Amino acid sequence: MGFFGSIRSTYKKHERHATTIAFVIGFIWDSLTLTRIDRLYDNLVLTSYLVIAAVGIVVWNAYETPASSGKNVPKIVLWLPLLIQFAFGGLFSGYIIFYSRSASLFASWPFLLFLSLFFFGNELFKKKYLRLAFQVSVFFIATFSYFTFSIPVLIGRIGAWVFILSSIVSLITVLLLIKVLKYFSRERVEKSRRYIISGIVTIFILFNVSYFANIIPPIPLSLKDIGIAHSVSITKKGEYSISYEPTPWYIPRTISRTYNRYGNEPVYVFSSIFAPTGLTATVYHDWLFYKDSEKIWVKTDHIPFTVEGGAGDGYKGYTFKRNISPGKWRVQVVTERGQIIGQINFEVKESPEPASLIDDFRE
Repeated sequence: MGFFGSIRSTYKKHERHATTIAFVIGFIWDSLTLTRIDRLYDNLVLTSYLVIAAVGIVVWNAYETPASSGKNVPKIVLWLPLLIQFAFGGLFSGYIIFYSRSASLFASWPFLLFLSLFFFGNELFKKKYLRLAFQVSVFFIATFSYFTFSIPVLIGRIGAWVFILSSIVSLITVLLLIKVLKYFSRERVEKSRRYIISGIVTIFILFNVSYFANIIPPIPLSLKDIGIAHSVSITKKGEYSISYEPTPWYIPRTISRTYNRYGNEPVYVFSSIFAPTGLTATVYHDWLFYKDSEKIWVKTDHIPFTVEGGAGDGYKGYTFKRNISPGKWRVQVVTERGQIIGQINFEVKESPEPASLIDDFRE
């Protein structure tokens, strides 16, 4: 049978359990090792997955063409669909980790669901990975998802024009893949031409509509911490010095979401926002008040501050409001385009006496 034949026979026998175990181990490994979106290691891992997927697609289709049907196929080629599946699984695993860190579930759940479909459905798509049009479409999604955050990291800027640049780079990359495929397997490309073009056009439109509708998370920015306090200052060490109301022992979070306001006390909201090294961006604290009579949130303030990247625990900024009415409040951390990085809901109540506070430092 030979070495490869023995391995293939063993794999076929335990295929379902093997792929499930690999799926779980791979996701845990990526969760532990992919830590910073601007780290060289993380980008090398994701880039290597893209290269493996691209090479696998080209070689597999080269050996599947009629012109090569009479040739002896190397045993390793038989494993290429599994290798392509592995590469895409690794990519979408990494994307879920990074995009979920930047996402407000309230605004970005459709995009996260879309990425999760390709990650958790990776095993279900096994047979579809044999089809050229499907391979190219998934590669375009993976490429688009990668350049959406890697281009901002590279040039140190975010915004509409940066996303458009990412779109163009992604499109050029998939067109180059198709050009290479045509060189090695023109017949298969021509046969799938209509499906390949329709897939690329659909994906390109969906990504752009999702971005400008603020459905795609504001990656590479992510919210590390947010809270309300009675006073906030930033020390020379770059730590938050805060005074806040604690929660009861049975509530997991430490800072209460109820603000007992004494007199004309201002309400502070602090946030720590991660941004890659070299990236500078303007973000806003949007203060919203819930009008119970109309059942709507009304924006009362739109306060900007600048985020400078590089700090592992996030860039610290805070805003405060003096003239504040009792009731339900929400502060959203948003980009200049209105993409929601994160938010906090809390309630302000009038108090006849000062609240019992804890003084603390937070990195």
